[in-house]
Amino acid sequence: MKVRLNASGFELGIELEKYTNTKISQLIKQVPRKLRANAVCVVHFGQVRRKRTEFNTCSVTFTLDGTELKAEETTLHMYSALDVAAVHISHQLKDYVAKQAAEHRLGARLKRYFRPDR
Repeated sequence: MKVRLNASGFELGIELEKYTNTKISQLIKQVPRKLRANAVCVVHFGQVRRKRTEFNTCSVTFTLDGTELKAEETTLHMYSALDVAAVHISHQLKDYVAKQAAEHRLGARLKRYFRPDR
């Protein structure tokens, strides 16, 4: 699995990079093994200043077998933005895995084979 980290508006620190890698490694465990080889994860951090306040944005994008799972969060703290985006991606990954498993069950395959018009 390829993981890319980007930052705009500030310098990406070593602590934030380590924390991001641990969060992403926890998410990678939820990806089915057969999809891990071609999967790509892009994490983009941004910092914007509005009315004397700095807002931090974290967007996480997983690309799995042609399907993109995206989550974006804006908060005052970069670490909390990453945490919330990781939770959103985790829920999307669970839904994606459940959908893939339902499509490949024996009953569903037999139904598609014997009744292709439905």
